[in-house]
This record gives sequence, structure tokens and C-alpha cells, in this order.
Amino acid sequence: MKSRAFLWTLWFALIVPAIASGRSAASKAAGESLHLHKNPLREALRPVPTTALFRMEGYYVWDPSVIKVGDTYHLFASRWPASLGMIGWKKSEVIRATSRSLFGPYEFQQVVLTPSMHPWATQAIHNPKIMPLGERFVLYHLGIPKWQTGFAFADKIEGPWTVLPGPVLATNNPAITPLPGGGFYAVGKFKPTKTKDGSWDAYMHAFTASDIQGPYTLVGGSGNRLPGDFELEDPTLWRSPAHYNVVCTDWEGKVTGLNKAVVYYTSTDGIAYRLFSSVPVWSQADPVPFADGTLMPVKNIERPQVFIDEAGAVAALLVAVRPQDPSAPTFILIRPVAGFTP
Repeated sequence: MKSRAFLWTLWFALIVPAIASGRSAASKAAGESLHLHKNPLREALRPVPTTALFRMEGYYVWDPSVIKVGDTYHLFASRWPASLGMIGWKKSEVIRATSRSLFGPYEFQQVVLTPSMHPWATQAIHNPKIMPLGERFVLYHLGIPKWQTGFAFADKIEGPWTVLPGPVLATNNPAITPLPGGGFYAVGKFKPTKTKDGSWDAYMHAFTASDIQGPYTLVGGSGNRLPGDFELEDPTLWRSPAHYNVVCTDWEGKVTGLNKAVVYYTSTDGIAYRLFSSVPVWSQADPVPFADGTLMPVKNIERPQVFIDEAGAVAALLVAVRPQDPSAPTFILIRPVAGFTP
């Protein structure tokens, strides 16, 4: 496995920089990239502890989101039966697992939301994200068949959860962060046009709201908030003192040449975003390095999320992983990040 992983690493070291260099002129012209040939966030990634891998027997797990409450870490994720294969995500439900360490091991605790008991997301509840809301908690998610964002609230992280009777934000792949002066800022994916190959564009919209339950108002107009015609999927969003920060996947590989590689954007106003680096933060070209020295080649790294510590630093990058074996269920990895403060 190590020799195969070495070839992957060599390919990445030689080819990806060439791809990035070929795109750098366009990036520079648009003022898009702060670091054309290096990526400080990538350099801050550390090997994955062997405990920081969450699997569930008989299920695909996806969409990791972690919150710390007291001395316990709560991992929220979507899951669906492994018998359905990857397409089974359209029938997913939300679960919760816990650990006394950010890097696991995590133990399954409960099913949190399921389509059979949801007022309108009756086919799937996908892409859940958990965040504190004063003394309460909000869990927001993509709901299918409406393909919009729904909300659930609880006084305790263990629930019970009160689900709003209809969608609140008309976007999918949502990400929300509170604003320092009050209110909320959100980004999401929208698909304005169909491309020649039959796929849809995946551009980014931004919104603000005075209340978490909306109404949400589009900001910056109806155009793409990402520079040029760059596309995204699966954003995670947070606010640092000087910037809005979005980590997402590179839809169609327009930035890195690697479809769904993890990339990073920043913005000072939440309207005009700049590409932090044309070098990916993490991608399927990188074998997963474990702390015990082993390497694991993968098919895809997707659904990136970050965990921000009490000091405001990025402490971990969470991803969902598709193994190289197409018949093997997906799993979640939590990778340490050290020495990177946005």
C-alpha cells in the first residue's frame, strides 16, 4: 500500500502544481488567489489519529459536523443503509455520536431526525450542521424533496428537537454563521444554468437575516459570489475578526484541476470572495496519512467542515471519505490542524 501511496504523492507533487500554474494567470487577473503556489492551511494539516475515523456497520455515513458541549464532543452526521449504495444519500437521516476527545473514538448515540417523522423532508434529511444559539442549539439541514434548508431547535444537545414546519432558506448546501453585531450570514449553492454536458453550474449565493429563522435576504446581487466562474459544493463557513471564511469542494475542478478537491476562499465584506490558494487544502490525490505511519489511498474527500476552538483557531478539518473500493461504505475522518489562524 505504501508504494502505491508514494506514486499518488509523487503524482500530486509534480502534476498538481503544473495544473495550478496553468490556472494562475487567470486567478491573478481576477485578483482571486493570495497564495498561488503554496497553501498555509494545507501545510497546517497533521496526520490523522487512528481513533479519528468514524464508521457505522451496515451504513454509509456522511456530512460531519461537531460541537463541544461541556467536556463532550457531539458528532452529527447523515447516514443511510449500505445496501442502497452511494445513491442512498437521497434517503438519509441524521444521527449523533459522542466522544470525550475531538479525535475520537466516537460512539453512536441516537437517530436525531428521520424522514418518516419530519413534516416536509419526507424523502431525506441531509447535510446536517449543528451550532449553538445562546443557551439552545440549532440543527439545520437540506430537506428533500423540496431541496431547501430546514431548521430544528433543542434546549439540550440530546434533544428533543422541535422541527419548523417548512423550509426557511431557499438554498441547498447551506452554511450559516452568526455576525458580531447580531444577526446571521449564510451561503449556499445555486444552479442558474445547465451546461453543455447536461450538468448544472454550482455557484454561491450569500444571505443575511436578523433572526436565525429568517427571513433571509440575498446580498451582493444574484451573481456568483465566488471569483470568475469558480464553482462549489459543501461549504463550511465561519467568521474570523477580519474575514468571512469558506472552505468547500472545487466543483468540476476549475480551481485545482481535481474535481471536489478541498479549497479555501476569504472575503472582507461577505460579497466579493478571493481564492486563498490555487493549491488544494486536501484532495483525493493525497493518501490519508495516519499517526501510526500508515497511508490510505481514497477515491474522494468530500463534505469538508472545520472545528474552531475556543481561541478562534481551526483545530480540525472533518471530511467524508469515499474508499477506493466502490462497494465499501463511506466513513468520516477528523484531521488535526495546527498553527493556522485565519
